[in-house]
Amino acid sequence: MTSLYPLELTSAAAAALWLIIILLLHFTKPELDPRTRMISEYAREPHGWIMQLAFFCMALSCGALAVAMWALPLLLGSALLTICSVGFAGAGIFVTDPVSLAQRTQTRSGALHVLFAFAVIAIFPIMATVVGIGVAGKVTSISARYWLPALSGLPWTGFLVFIGATLISVRRPRTPLGYCERFLVLAYSLWLVAIALMLAST
Repeated sequence: MTSLYPLELTSAAAAALWLIIILLLHFTKPELDPRTRMISEYAREPHGWIMQLAFFCMALSCGALAVAMWALPLLLGSALLTICSVGFAGAGIFVTDPVSLAQRTQTRSGALHVLFAFAVIAIFPIMATVVGIGVAGKVTSISARYWLPALSGLPWTGFLVFIGATLISVRRPRTPLGYCERFLVLAYSLWLVAIALMLAST
């Protein structure tokens, strides 16, 4: 299998940096309760550019991995990764609206943020499955052939936990939706890091 290690290592590093930035933002903006507030709200002022930078890190991570998939070639996986990259970039460009009971109207920026973010959330697990299966057929390592498809269970778990919590929160407003979103973010990020490093080592 022909591998472009710099792309894969860039993908892993960018996804890891996204996690580090989000972790640090919990300390720089302690007024946002992680139990109930979404990570997108860190993109609001002051210092909102830091969270926007985090979104661009994930866009870079998906984009770099998309180019690596294209070179294999795995065109469907590359296309889905490109969509995820655009989704993360769009979520970074357009800042979300604040979560407030007093706010009843949604701004254009807030609506576009939700659109891009929802696209990533919905497509990412499907992309992970496609990439895992496709790459498993390209590697020579027997263990990697089993681990690559199995890794797709990580983003699926994050997705189902978040969607389940979202549905429950309709009836139970005290559902810790913020924690569930952070679990989804962690699952998606760890998949990118794991798949990129595994590809770089095969």
